[in-house]
Amino acid sequence: MTLFAIIETDAGLAVTEVETASQVEEAAIRQGGVVVDPGPYVTFEDAYDSMLELQREEADEEHDVEGV
Repeated sequence: MTLFAIIETDAGLAVTEVETASQVEEAAIRQGGVVVDPGPYVTFEDAYDSMLELQREEADEEHDVEGV
C-alpha cells in the first residue's frame, strides 16, 4: 500500500510516496531532504492539504515576526 509523507528539500516542502511508514526517513534522504511530517497519509490529497496548511502557518509566523 502506498502512503505519503511531507518532506522539505532545498526546493521547499514536498509530498513523497513511501511503501511503509518506516521508509519515510529513507525517502527524504534519497531526495536530499528531511522529514517534516511523517504522516503517514493514506492519500496524496490528504498529505498535500496538510503541506499547504504547514506553508500557511509558516507564512503567518514570518508575517508576525516582521510585524514586531
